[in-house]
Amino acid sequence: MKNTYLLSNQPAKPLHGAMRWLLHMLLVAASVALAACGGGGSGSDTVADSGAVVIGLTDADGDFVTYTVDVTSLTLTRRDGAVVDVLPQQVRVDFAQYTELTEFLTAAQVPTGAYTRAEMTLDYSSADIRAAQGDSVVQLDPVDTAGTAITTLDVTVDLDRSKPLPIAPGIPAHLTLDFDLQATNTVDLVARTVTVLPLLVADVNPEAPKPHRVRGPLLDVDVADSRFELSIRPFHLVRGDFGRLSVNTGANTVFEIDGVAYQGDAGLAALAAAPAFTATVVSGDLQLPGRVFVATEVRAGSSVAFGGSDVVSGSVTARSGDALTVRGASLVRQDGTVIFNDNVTVLLDSTTRIVRQLDAGNTYTGDDISVGQRIRAAGTLSGAPGGYTLDTAAGVVRMEVSSIAGQVVQAESTPMIVDVQSINGRPVSLYDFTGTAADPHNYRVDTDGLSLASLATDDPLRVRGFVQPFGTGVVDDFAAISAVDLSDVPAWMAIGWAPPTAGAFDSLSATGMVVNLDGSDLHQLVQRGVVTDLGGLPAGPTVLPQSDGKGLYAVLVSGSVQIYTTFGSFTEGLIQQLGARTTAELLARGSWDASSETLAGRFAAVHLR
Repeated sequence: MKNTYLLSNQPAKPLHGAMRWLLHMLLVAASVALAACGGGGSGSDTVADSGAVVIGLTDADGDFVTYTVDVTSLTLTRRDGAVVDVLPQQVRVDFAQYTELTEFLTAAQVPTGAYTRAEMTLDYSSADIRAAQGDSVVQLDPVDTAGTAITTLDVTVDLDRSKPLPIAPGIPAHLTLDFDLQATNTVDLVARTVTVLPLLVADVNPEAPKPHRVRGPLLDVDVADSRFELSIRPFHLVRGDFGRLSVNTGANTVFEIDGVAYQGDAGLAALAAAPAFTATVVSGDLQLPGRVFVATEVRAGSSVAFGGSDVVSGSVTARSGDALTVRGASLVRQDGTVIFNDNVTVLLDSTTRIVRQLDAGNTYTGDDISVGQRIRAAGTLSGAPGGYTLDTAAGVVRMEVSSIAGQVVQAESTPMIVDVQSINGRPVSLYDFTGTAADPHNYRVDTDGLSLASLATDDPLRVRGFVQPFGTGVVDDFAAISAVDLSDVPAWMAIGWAPPTAGAFDSLSATGMVVNLDGSDLHQLVQRGVVTDLGGLPAGPTVLPQSDGKGLYAVLVSGSVQIYTTFGSFTEGLIQQLGARTTAELLARGSWDASSETLAGRFAAVHLR
């Protein structure tokens, strides 16, 4: 049988295959509905002038430890039908690495006008797709809905015609494309296949974007204006020209150049002294007004991949002496070759230089690297797949910002106590805390200086920061630099009954549906990867409509989907179709209120048998 997941890297039970397919149908229907909204004719766009568009790629939280495919084409279609190709050459992308950031793909000059469609062509012929299965990783073959191997796919998104992508001289436009792995793929761990139903989501000139990253050779530095310019070379390409991007810096921008840390003007001066075309990686934010890209961190020279060493990136899942076990590792060879290997041994040495992201002044040693820390290590790689070793003698290990997700055990305590479900996107069960004092179910998080007023016991949260030093004598397990309360983040509610039941709902009406959890084997709420078990509720949850009663709702019966656009018509149709049928699954998305145990949203679907 299929093992399909809402978020398989969390401690969640499998979603039934029919419900996952229904989720995809709902999202496709939503994109069609949005594309039909708004007005606008062909307009009177002219081609005499041009403007700049900066395009980034990202991904929603999904099921995969790696999802690497080739992007062979990216086009924009103008309202009058004109098509512009904005991708100068093929790029290889691991979409699974972009759930928490957006990578700039290209900056292109295109004719002025309003653009209403984007289309991306993906080549799966040499895809590397892997999903977690317990403590191991399974490689998957991509297939279509008929089970036939996939070679290439065209993925299209139609923008809301009332909010197209405007291109004009002056301020660059920004378009973020999200290849939604969660809604696009169904994993079968038994057959070791992934069924692909493409879905692309677009965000035009985002007002609250994720952090962005840009890579490429350094072109010019203007110390007086606190800015520099890169030639965009996305992902791990060692050659190619994807346009230029101007980067602003400030007093808080942190630099690491050839392994030396700087901050502010001193860092920009050091960057200006670097040779032309020095390899550079920048992390930062798009800031309004003007959609200016402002760097929070700049790395250049030997501090980035291709700087003369092999590079391993991943999370430390165990430590024994000076040997670190790194899982989910990306290996970047000196020649630009990128390899995924789920288990790499990184050897520390007395000559290994240890640095920490966002820290330009302090000194660190190998003892500061503990279980759960995300690292990027540069050294010499040896061995073969399944048995790689990276020797960091005379090399550098960089501790990078790590992320933990879970539920609050004690918010008011010092430190805050968290029941951790995942670290850096991987289930906490993969981590061996031997040699530390950490208990993942009572994980001690130092939140000094952060506001935690909104947090309460059992609230879902995500914390970013750094793992405390290795050893059994540390007071805290994690030092937070940010804590995000996920209570108000839209939630997915997934409830399944095995066997299907005739008593899934205590009541059904246009004002709400009260769910009966008796006999359910799946009863979860998921908010940005954090799972809440609904099985312990004193009563079943209630699904409510939004105030206007409108949304996207569906009933799946015998392979067919009936779509409704109001909650009232949905519950009325559901009552009519129940009859002698039983309910197998319920999926809903909306705002969760823990105090009233209600989910109010515009998405809901029920699968009847």
